[in-house]
Amino acid sequence: MRARKLNHRKHGEHRGFARPLFYSLCSLCSLWLICWAGPARGDSVTEAFKKGGEAYYRGDYAAAVSAYERVAALGVVHEDLFYNLGNAYYRAGRLGPAIYNYERALQLDPDQDDAAYNLRIARQVAERRAADKIEGADRDPLWMRATSAFTVAMLTWTFLALYVGIFSLFIALRFIPSGGTRAGLVAVSPFLALATLAAGLLLGGRIYLAERVHQAIVLPDAVAVKEGPDPNYKTTFDVHAGLKLRLTDRDQDWLKVRLANGLEGWVRDSDVGRL
Repeated sequence: MRARKLNHRKHGEHRGFARPLFYSLCSLCSLWLICWAGPARGDSVTEAFKKGGEAYYRGDYAAAVSAYERVAALGVVHEDLFYNLGNAYYRAGRLGPAIYNYERALQLDPDQDDAAYNLRIARQVAERRAADKIEGADRDPLWMRATSAFTVAMLTWTFLALYVGIFSLFIALRFIPSGGTRAGLVAVSPFLALATLAAGLLLGGRIYLAERVHQAIVLPDAVAVKEGPDPNYKTTFDVHAGLKLRLTDRDQDWLKVRLANGLEGWVRDSDVGRL
């Protein structure tokens, strides 16, 4: 993707550091009104989202964050909301919540290029600011990176299409006599079978990631990771804003976390945003 500056683009321009308000507003309100809300609640969503956009355009990013968070508090789950919320947090200088919301947007729509680009920029800034430099802390296993690039729905439809395709191919081979057409289909069949197997493995991995692997993003600029679920325990290491953690256990308002490099410890629930 070509490089571009992280700046807010006005209504009608190509999506940049903030998606056009009209597109986001229409999609969010339509989704809410159709699926969940009655007219009164839909009006509340519309008004809060409009206030968020207006605050962002005039540079009042704290007010934009507050307005967008009100929309989220009403139960709206949409990639455009999280994208704009990430932008508002970034402009307000709060990198942890910005990265968290970009991640949430990409979970709903992995093809959202602007969110992926802004996420990379925000992570780079967070890493430059960080005092902690833990080797391998931000590198997920390959299978997690591969599966998280797709949604469950996307992989399900791809697998079904390939499965139907290979099933149809085997039926065709049963009835097509010897010749060039049959030879071509025979040559294609191993590749189609491998593609089906790969899609099935990715789908299984993505379902496992969604249901069994619980992850979170560090929200404050720095968090002390403790040896146990209490502030009196010794600090074993520090983590910075935007770092992705795996959640492995819970004790009241404390969470046991594991880094990609295997380091473990405890943090307060309020210090992370769950994905």
